[in-house]
Amino acid sequence: MMRYPEIIALAYCGNGPEKLAKAEKLYDQYGEKLLADEHIRKSLTALKKAVTALDSQMTAMEMGKNCSACAATVNGGCCSAYMGHENNDVLQLLMNLLAGVVVKCVRDDDIECCFLAEQGCLLLFKPIFCLNYLCERIRTESTTKELAGLEKRTGDLLRTQVAFEGMLISALQK
Repeated sequence: MMRYPEIIALAYCGNGPEKLAKAEKLYDQYGEKLLADEHIRKSLTALKKAVTALDSQMTAMEMGKNCSACAATVNGGCCSAYMGHENNDVLQLLMNLLAGVVVKCVRDDDIECCFLAEQGCLLLFKPIFCLNYLCERIRTESTTKELAGLEKRTGDLLRTQVAFEGMLISALQK
């Protein structure tokens, strides 16, 4: 059992690799218990559905192709080392581990996000910045309808993700 201040102090301090090590420790200690909880399993399923809905919208808008092309240019892409160290948290990494994602740090160059692999982000559940950031190119090349659909699905995912994180905090306190 952990106390709330202990959970919060653990979850938001450190760089990407340090946060991953803390998430793995939590998973080893509590993963089995968390996954045995029916509410957590159902919430994980809902979270995966929200990710799928957002991914479908992003695919329809060809965001993967556009983001990859941008990232390949000099100074391109928004997946910086700062993002990998500052914008994720231990609970979010734990959520990915609970969902069966193989999370590992694939970079240590202090340039790009440590979770950015050759085919894109390893994380199924991403930080709010990564989900909310829309570069000028996406904003200008997308229709109002596409952007509205993207915003709705992003909001749905983020609400579900925040609720799940709260559920994890409660479960870790028991």
